Amino acid sequence: MPPTIAGYPVTLQGMAGGMLSLRISLGSATLTDLARTLAKLEGVRVTSGPSIAGRGDCFVVHCPGFKLVLSADPQGGDFAPALLSRAIEPTLAITCELASVFARLMKAPTVRPERQAEAEPPAAIADRSGWSRTSTLRRTSLQPGKTLARKTPLTRKTPLSRGRLPKP
Repeated sequence: MPPTIAGYPVTLQGMAGGMLSLRISLGSATLTDLARTLAKLEGVRVTSGPSIAGRGDCFVVHCPGFKLVLSADPQGGDFAPALLSRAIEPTLAITCELASVFARLMKAPTVRPERQAEAEPPAAIADRSGWSRTSTLRRTSLQPGKTLARKTPLTRKTPLSRGRLPKP
């Protein structure tokens, strides 16, 4: 059963750069209906965003710790693409049902398409990038028992001048 936001089914598309791409199924409703439904929830504020050329309306949904940007489908389908990101949490503890749904969505594993680089063996990647497995630069690690302290103390080449007190 897919997760829902205010009764609207949600499909996870992917995550990139800390933002989660969602697809919210509208059914027979409009984007404005979804925005009005979200605005009725406690602790949620919905503002109208700038209209996007070729898409139309855009809404920004604010709730404690999260921000959701809703826009209309460019092909005029029955879903709304959305971007979910984390925002600064308020200092006051406000309970919001939508924030808990967003937190679960952000923790949910996302389906990533297979990339060509992951399918290649590591040796092929090493040959392409110019470094080989025999390079000590990438293999060196901290030896057991060694500290990260400097061997010599940090010193300035020129000493700092002392503050001079005015004579009374």
